[in-house]
Amino acid sequence: MRKVLLATVAAAFLPLAAHAANVVTFSQVSNANTLTATENGALTQTTLTITDAIINIGQLLGAPIPILNFFSLTATSNDPAVGLLGAIVQHYDGTFCLSTAAGCGGINTLSGSFSDAVFGGAGGPGLTLNVNSPPDTLSLSSAIIPAGDLTAPNSFSVGFTNITVPPGLHINGNSIAPFTASFAGTVSAQAAEVPEPMTVAVLGMGMLGLAAARRRRA
Repeated sequence: MRKVLLATVAAAFLPLAAHAANVVTFSQVSNANTLTATENGALTQTTLTITDAIINIGQLLGAPIPILNFFSLTATSNDPAVGLLGAIVQHYDGTFCLSTAAGCGGINTLSGSFSDAVFGGAGGPGLTLNVNSPPDTLSLSSAIIPAGDLTAPNSFSVGFTNITVPPGLHINGNSIAPFTASFAGTVSAQAAEVPEPMTVAVLGMGMLGLAAARRRRA
């Protein structure tokens, strides 16, 4: 019985599962493609670029949504693109910013740096940049969102759609072939860890049980 109670208390002290929260959701305003993917002359490296695209922000954690919002992104591949079970995968290092003025100026709504993969179906019209930290690398900062709401575990995901370059998403040489696309994205992070009522109750019951066991033993 004592071992069971000790196990219950120990379990109650284990790290609690935090609640993932959307920090921001956003999408481009333009009906035209705003992302450009370019490949170097050696066909070994591709760069994804979005420059000062005007966006709609659908959600912003703990802050009023600014009237005018811009999004910029630069990401460059760091390894060869590979085909895997009908999908294309390639890893990228990059930076992004959501701001109230062009050139990442004005208020820094949210910005960050990252390193992880993009993937999409070969020949398809879409591609996804997805970063989950850990195990990937994602660092976030903001002038209006508390730093405590941006720490890992966190994630950054941007979906690129409407790839119109024939024959759709494909590998050219050793890297993803040039294309243009539209985009929408989400940044999520862990909310502050607060013990849930059930966890507190289990902990209290375990402590009371231990005390009772000790009284009986005495």
